[in-house]
Amino acid sequence: MDIAWYGHAAFRLRGREAAVVMDPCSPDTGFRLNRPSADIVTVSRALDQAHNWVDGVVLEGSESHRRLDAPGEYEVKRVLATGVRTPGPEGARNVAFVVTIDEVIVAHLGDIQTMPERSALEELQRADVVLMPCGGGGHLSPEAAASIAGTIAAPLVIPMLYQPEGADEVETSLEPLSAFLREMGVTVDPPSDNHVNVTRSSIPAAPTVTPLLARGA
Repeated sequence: MDIAWYGHAAFRLRGREAAVVMDPCSPDTGFRLNRPSADIVTVSRALDQAHNWVDGVVLEGSESHRRLDAPGEYEVKRVLATGVRTPGPEGARNVAFVVTIDEVIVAHLGDIQTMPERSALEELQRADVVLMPCGGGGHLSPEAAASIAGTIAAPLVIPMLYQPEGADEVETSLEPLSAFLREMGVTVDPPSDNHVNVTRSSIPAAPTVTPLLARGA
């Protein structure tokens, strides 16, 4: 299964039989989706175009059945998806999605703001891979992100919602990836690719942080 990062909180998971775009972002975020195709779109914040720009995705089938933006359990084209309610900005609803595709379980935390409740944590702790906001500036702070990552304890952590290193032309209130890595107590090489292939056999045995380049930058 291939995991590609477009920037902001937007990812595409592409398996053997289906593709899932998660939190498609509008061009206002500074990132371009370039109209990826998908069988399913998940949306963590239904009223925020930084997370719900479904118009930027070529969605196969009926949109009403393939756009997931609420808590619940879903199955589309043998892809299992569970949406769980988690704390969002200023009390707004944030839906984290746990998706199983090609026997790999991926949790996308959306714009989560604080540690989720136990029932949500139990679902998120099934994940092999967690897509983790970590840049602060109105999103999850590096300190809180490291705490949640440690609690979920997924073998593979892929950061999102941070200020790309050296992106001086885009001024944001986000902190760089290095702040999250410092809180995690790890040192990693700078990202060199915008996607990673993950299979059951390639899931790391020890917790690993794997940053990606933003494909839509």
